[in-house]
Amino acid sequence: MADLRFFDKNNQRKEVSVFASAPLDTSATLNDILFTLPEASVVTRAYAVVTSPSGVASSDVDIKVGSTTVGGSIPVTADGVQVGTQTMTYFPTGGSVTVVAGGTAPDNAGVLIIIVEYIETRRSEGTYTD
Repeated sequence: MADLRFFDKNNQRKEVSVFASAPLDTSATLNDILFTLPEASVVTRAYAVVTSPSGVASSDVDIKVGSTTVGGSIPVTADGVQVGTQTMTYFPTGGSVTVVAGGTAPDNAGVLIIIVEYIETRRSEGTYTD
């Protein structure tokens, strides 16, 4: 059996990174690029903090990396932390993270903050677990 504890990045601690957007206005044509996800990252969670709800019943937004939805059907009709369908996904090349109007588009009344949590698998914080 090979001892791989100190091979490459093994045994090095990783950190969870969190992106939080500035407050964003909702709209029926919402399609905004938020940030660039680093390569070799795993998105673990994607959700919204709604500070002003949309006036359209059942309206929602999606958070995507490229064309892959990582936070889908996130409701924007009530204040507070809103979570839709979560899809934990590995992105070897990273990509552009966007927020887009969902299946039922919101109106211009809403304001939300997008949160994306991810782990950069090839980056470590410098200390070892052993």
